[in-house]
This record gives sequence, C-alpha cells and structure tokens, in this order.
Amino acid sequence: YGANGEGNQQLGAANLTDDIWLYGGSRKKITESILKGRNGVMPAHKEFLGEAKVHILAAYLYSLSN
Repeated sequence: YGANGEGNQQLGAANLTDDIWLYGGSRKKITESILKGRNGVMPAHKEFLGEAKVHILAAYLYSLSN
C-alpha cells in the first residue's frame, strides 16, 4: 500500500486514501477484513497481529480516508 496508503493497483493493493472500499470502509468492516482476510485475496492477520494490534491498525487505516 506504500508509505502513504495510496496503493499499487498493478500489485493488487488498493488505494486506502479514497472513499472506495470494496468490503466497506467503516472501522468495523476494516477490522473484520484484517482479522479474517478477504476471499483468498488478502490473508487473515488475526494470529499474526493479535486483536489489540488489529484494532490499532484498523483505526489508522480508517483515518487515511478521512
């Protein structure tokens, strides 16, 4: 996604700074995406990060589009 969250569509990394969110851009939906992954496109990160870090990351990602 790059340092600014602008993504790289050639690599399949969406722009996280706009208001276009394929699976929903609410903090709840972003958290869900990080925890569970999405349709084999993005792996789940719950085991790697743990729930506390996932919530911090979700809040940061949410802030990029606001």
